[in-house]
Amino acid sequence: MKADIEKQAAELLLKRGVKVPVTAPLLFRLFRKRIITLVVKSPTVLTYLKVAHKFLEMEVDPDRDIELKEAFEVYAKHGKKESEIIALCLLNNRFLYWLHKPLAWWLRGKVTETESNYLYQLIVVYGGVQDFINTIRLIKTTRMTAPMNLSQKKVS
Repeated sequence: MKADIEKQAAELLLKRGVKVPVTAPLLFRLFRKRIITLVVKSPTVLTYLKVAHKFLEMEVDPDRDIELKEAFEVYAKHGKKESEIIALCLLNNRFLYWLHKPLAWWLRGKVTETESNYLYQLIVVYGGVQDFINTIRLIKTTRMTAPMNLSQKKVS
């Protein structure tokens, strides 16, 4: 029950958008805009496919417990991919995907680690993959695509 409420709250956050205040780039600061607000909304299907591809490239087992040293090794190896995933979801537009690497580079210098991990958790865990898994399970149990033998049986 408590997990369902937590999931619904996270989905609501993604629908409305999670706002992350960051220090503005130099161009904005010239016009006296010190802080800009980036908004992460619920990812589109294409965005989530790109996120899934990046996540699978990391080859990290989320269920395994790891030591502190190993955690730093994993972070050093895959920290850039985490920021690329966040950048993809910030852009969330097929015509802007080409900007995800420069945006990820910029985010690594502006967003704190706590905010980055929170956004990553929202995107990967609550981004919508659970609904996809439930649909696959439903199709498997109903076997909608299984061939049906409608011909009459031969009586001997």
